[in-house]
Amino acid sequence: MDGNTAFGALSILLFFFVPGYLLVRVLWPEWRLRGEKALERTLTTVALALVLSLALTILTGFVLGNAGLFYASASDPLLEAILAVLSLALFGIGWWRGAFARTPPQPSPLAEAPLAGEEDAEEFTARWEEFARDERRLRHEIRVAGNKAPADAERARKALDDLQERRRSFEKAREDSLRS
Repeated sequence: MDGNTAFGALSILLFFFVPGYLLVRVLWPEWRLRGEKALERTLTTVALALVLSLALTILTGFVLGNAGLFYASASDPLLEAILAVLSLALFGIGWWRGAFARTPPQPSPLAEAPLAGEEDAEEFTARWEEFARDERRLRHEIRVAGNKAPADAERARKALDDLQERRRSFEKAREDSLRS
């Protein structure tokens, strides 16, 4: 591997991975790429590293270009140098936050706290979907009964009105529980 190939590989890592990976480690120092959530965290970290590295590269190039200090050329390693310095700074901050320690730091209490009402959000959604399903069924019954069976259509309309009232009460109770 000659010098240009090594420099090219290093440049690709600086453009597409290293700064983003280190920024992810700074933002979430408690994440580990092993254990029960290893696959999920690895995929998330790699995806975020790619996106954040590209964003940092573009942002750095934009700032340098607007300052008149950078023109995209292979002979000007200024962008790579600044990304390397940024990566070193992010590494230092990550080290200080415990991202590279053997035991992970405790996550922020805010990161672990559920949002108000989050614990029963799944139950609420399931119940609300049940209301919607019953409402669609009753509307279908009304359409099918139409003029052929007015008594059935009227019974379905009353059931639909009752169902809509129960759904509104359910939604109001949910809103009230979230406010308190």
